[in-house]
Amino acid sequence: MFILSIVIFITSCKEKNEPLVACLDIYHPMVSNINYKDSNGKELIFADNPLYPAADIKIYKIDINDRETPLSFTVNKELKFISINLDKVENGTFYIQLKSNVQDKITYTAKIDANDPCKDYKLQEIKQNDIIGQYDQKNQIWILKK
Repeated sequence: MFILSIVIFITSCKEKNEPLVACLDIYHPMVSNINYKDSNGKELIFADNPLYPAADIKIYKIDINDRETPLSFTVNKELKFISINLDKVENGTFYIQLKSNVQDKITYTAKIDANDPCKDYKLQEIKQNDIIGQYDQKNQIWILKK
């Protein structure tokens, strides 16, 4: 008889007068939501006739052996953003290929959030070809310009 048991370890995080919080000891990626617009605010991915169709976008990082490693991402057409799963590191780099001849180098900075009882990384800044992206606090989306 095979017995399948799944164990999820939960770490309790508690400070003085703080409520008890459960922190799952399983990996979940740091996620960044990104959209591209032109200088006038026009949609470049989610327009009726997009300049950069979402289906053609490729997102990857360069690994230690100089190989392209695809990054996991999803497209949210309704809320108009691409959600990218990033490595939990203080400084990272990846690439977004919008068309075969249009590519952006994206660098990001993350820090461990001292206010998070689970001490998880929080994205601080995204740069598109060394230009700081604009963060839409309301919708929690990084806007990159083309």
